Amino acid sequence: MPRYFFHIHGGHSVLDDVGLDLPDIFAARTTAIELSGEILKHDVTEPFLRHLRWHVEISDSPEPGGQSLFVLQFSIAA
Repeated sequence: MPRYFFHIHGGHSVLDDVGLDLPDIFAARTTAIELSGEILKHDVTEPFLRHLRWHVEISDSPEPGGQSLFVLQFSIAA
């Protein structure tokens, strides 16, 4: 089972150094959407929601520079 890493970027970065073993990229996409939903549920004072743009990068590596498999992007329009 491949391991996927969910890095969050926006103002500052939080790198996932543990990752999750998931059956395929479709399961990784579902997990990334669920993670993003949890981030969006938090109060607007949370660090990522203070920035107009942030994203969740799904990678094959816990380190920066790994292969980016896909990215979920979010932005706030005022």
